[in-house]
Order: sequence, then structure tokens, then C-alpha cells
Amino acid sequence: MPNFYAPKKQVKKMRKQQSVTIEKLDLACKGLAYVDNKVVFVAGALPQEQVDIQIIDEHKTWATAQLLDITKASDKRITPACSHFELCGGCQTQYISGEDQLTYKEQALKQRLGEDTKTLTWEPAITSQPWHYRRRGRIAVKVEKNNKLRVGFRKTASSDIVKIKQCNVLAKPFSDLFEPLAQLIDSLTARDKVGHVEVIATEQQNTLLFRCLANLSVQDKQKLNIFSAAHNIDILLELDNKKVISLDDALAEPLSYQLNDVALEFSPGDFIQVNQQVNEKMVARAIEWLALDSDNTVLDLFCGIGNFSFEIAKRAKLVVGVEGVREMAEQAQRNASNANIDNVTFFHCNLAQPLTEQQWFSGKLRKKVDRILLDPARDGALDICKQLSQLQPQRIVYVSCEPASLERDSKVIIEQGYQLQKICAMDMFPNTKHVESMALFVKVKTKPKRIKKRLG
Repeated sequence: MPNFYAPKKQVKKMRKQQSVTIEKLDLACKGLAYVDNKVVFVAGALPQEQVDIQIIDEHKTWATAQLLDITKASDKRITPACSHFELCGGCQTQYISGEDQLTYKEQALKQRLGEDTKTLTWEPAITSQPWHYRRRGRIAVKVEKNNKLRVGFRKTASSDIVKIKQCNVLAKPFSDLFEPLAQLIDSLTARDKVGHVEVIATEQQNTLLFRCLANLSVQDKQKLNIFSAAHNIDILLELDNKKVISLDDALAEPLSYQLNDVALEFSPGDFIQVNQQVNEKMVARAIEWLALDSDNTVLDLFCGIGNFSFEIAKRAKLVVGVEGVREMAEQAQRNASNANIDNVTFFHCNLAQPLTEQQWFSGKLRKKVDRILLDPARDGALDICKQLSQLQPQRIVYVSCEPASLERDSKVIIEQGYQLQKICAMDMFPNTKHVESMALFVKVKTKPKRIKKRLG
């Protein structure tokens, strides 16, 4: 067949600066406007606002724009409480009240999940206090070329650091500790060897973890000891080999947080839910949705250090926790031993592999799984969701931190004979663009076709 020259169609370019009306918000709380049938994303704008924008990135069907001016403001707009809001990239939505933030996020989540949720009555959202909710966070530290020290958070879409004086998202006392912390670091001879400082607040202790790119001198450790005593805060050092030690060079003891009557120990490198209030409500609702009884066998997949496992174990016959990070699976088993809970066992496995290749899976267990709880990372749980037809539990509770992967995985679960019965939003990160959610899938009576292709 002969080839003919066909000139490429020219994409009609939009005017760089123009006025638009914002129609709605997306899941990242960016305003959406439509120009020449092209969607334009405008960070910082609210529905029904008339704004002046500058196009900064344009594609065939969409573009992003910078907000230049608000010519007609929404009555939903409020004044951000933080003096660093304009520069700091930590909190993006302080110009919206907490209640309205959650409403907008729920609306965008419903639209993203589409047909699967149209007939559902959404359960009440799991809410959070707006400030001082974050029990863990990382503070950036950098010595600039002019030898000045910056301690704070990174700017939006930048590696530059905003010097922070106060952050009311962090749990106390860390919210007010920035200036004393900056003075401490600035006094160290190894000030340029501090990579970052992590703050960790639990019921038992408050901890600062200094990431050190070199060993600290005796004098520097003495300064850290004085600071520790003055502020009643433990200080740990993470060395370049990832080993965590105390100021007297001993290996650091595990940290812990309380969930009802169980103390969950964790190492500084382990993942934990940063919002204690929401975490407690989330675990309680997951237990409710699982509808457990004493004969149930439950799989807790992506179980971490056992955040859900032990509350499930109180109500079920057997809990099998599976985690992809070996150190966290081992810590979960130690937590079970410390709590004298003997009907839960933990495995380190790659949940992307076929079930038949995973250590925890056996023909005997395969026929006895009644419930599954999934709590994956942002990438979701596609590989294991494709294999659920081999287990066929009656109920599946899926805890999601990324709407896109929940949307994708929900379709796979439904195809294997499940109905999406309940869903709710969770305000794990108030004043930010992030939204988390939890969904309940219940097995329908008709037997689904077994899916032979397990991966890919």
C-alpha cells in the first residue's frame, strides 16, 4: 500500500493569559475550567470563581495554569491560617474550611469511581481534627551555598526549602519547635552533615530522629543531650548505614504506639498511619464492615506491623497477616508475642506473585478464608485482586490511599463475583489534597467464572 504525506494536525493553542470560570474541583482539589473543549487545571481556585490565569503547560486535551488573580471569589473561600501557606508545599487546601474540603474530596471521589458507586449510599466520612493531627513528619535541613542554614519544608514542586517557624499540622510539641531546632543544628560542627530530622510523637514518648551523613563529635552529642533534656524529647541518630542508635551509641529500642489495649512496636523506618485519631476510627469501621465471628479465618494483606491484625484477632478464629517488607513482618510477629495473641501469624511474601508460590498459601487455607482485609500502598493490589477467585471470601474490605488504584482494583474484584456494598472517605490528611477511602465488597450468590490468568 503506497504511503502518502499527511501533515500533522495543528493543535489550536490557547491564549496564555485569560479569564475563566471554575466549574468544579478534581481529586487533588485543583479547579477545573473548560476552554475550547479543553480542561484546564488551576491550583488554588474554587468552584464558581472567576479567575485570571496564565497557561503554563498545554497538551492536546488538557492544560495546567497558574492562578494570577481572583476577580470573583467564592463564599467558600477562607483565609489560610498558616503564615507559610503561600510558599510551603505541605498543605495545599487551607483556603477551604475543613468541612468543605471533605465535601469537595467526596464529590471528586464519587466522580472518579463512577458507575460502581452511583447506586450506593455513601457511609459517613471518617473525620479528623484539622490541626496537630500528624504524629510523624520529616523536616528538611540544608546548608545553602552562602553557608546559611534552612530548616523547614520544601516549596511546592521544588527542591528549595522554606524556612518554617511553626507548623500546626504536626503534633505538639513539634509544631512549635522549629526555631529552637534550627538554632541547635546551626550550633553543631557537623551542621552540614544533617540530612533531615524526623519527628515521631506517640503516647509513650516524643522522638527526634537525626539523619546523619557522618559520625557526630562528642561535643555535638553533648549539645543534643542538653536539647533532649530541656525539651523532654528523645533523640536518635540514623547513620549512613541505616543503623539507628541512641546518643550513647547503643542500638535504639523500638518505638511504639497504642491501639486500644495493644502496644504496637515499630522501627523508625517502618510505615505507620500518621493520623492517630483517624487510624483508630478506621480500624473500628473495618472491624464493623468485616462482620466477624469466632469461626472466621481472615487474611490481612499488606498488614505492616499489624495495625488491623490484632483487633481482628480478638474477634476471629485465625488471622494470617502477609507483608512485603521482611522487617515489618518480623516486627508484627514480635508484637503478637508481646501482646500474648496466639491466633495470628505473619508471613513475609511478595503479594505480586502467584498464590501457589507464596509461603502462607496452602490448599487447606484456601478453602477456609472467610474475610480479607487489603491495605496496599498507592500502587494498589492489582496482582492479588486478580487471584481472589482462588480464595472467594465472603467479604473484602479494601483500605485505599489512592483513588486511581482503587478504581482499577474495584473493577477486578467485581468481575470475580463481588458487589461493592459500602464506601466512605477518610480525612487522613486535613488541609492537603490527599483523600483516602475504604470500600466493602460482598460476595454475590452466583458463582463467578474462575479466572485462570492470575497475573499480567
